[in-house]
Amino acid sequence: MLRRTILVACTVWPVAIAAAAHCMTSGVTQVDVVQQGLLNPSVPVERRQRLADTLLCTALAGHAASQELAGTLYLQGRSRRGNVLPRDIPRARRLLTAAADRGRRQAMRALAELELADGHAREAALWSRVEQDLFGGVRVASSDAHPGIGRTTGRDIQFDAEVNLKVQAICARLGADSPAGH
Repeated sequence: MLRRTILVACTVWPVAIAAAAHCMTSGVTQVDVVQQGLLNPSVPVERRQRLADTLLCTALAGHAASQELAGTLYLQGRSRRGNVLPRDIPRARRLLTAAADRGRRQAMRALAELELADGHAREAALWSRVEQDLFGGVRVASSDAHPGIGRTTGRDIQFDAEVNLKVQAICARLGADSPAGH
């Protein structure tokens, strides 16, 4: 089984990397794709589909803003006027997570809403807290959530540690990458 998994990974990754390398040299941004009519219903569907393919290619290449937009479009599906991408929650989750991990604030918010809607309250709370810690806002400390208790519970400490690790990882990545353009 392991040998089969490795074989599949070795055959899939070069294709993804080759596609991503092509996209990185194209210089197309998510703004360009939107301005060229990605979500404009008066633009022919075939043209919007090519623009969506370009967006997905730049998302695959690791462009956080493209990941955020593509994830949002997969989340909304064709119910969003002009969107040619179908509603696909697993793809939306993967793309939004990739963008959130690269410091995209709106991706963090969308991911928190998606996780909450799917019944994953802890994941939703995690992304909400990460977003608050990175970008500010009103936040109640875990110890403040339990009046009359002098220290936090083990569960709160563990959650706070998870949030801190996620924030540190994002900050480290932002330091290594170009600015995420929140």
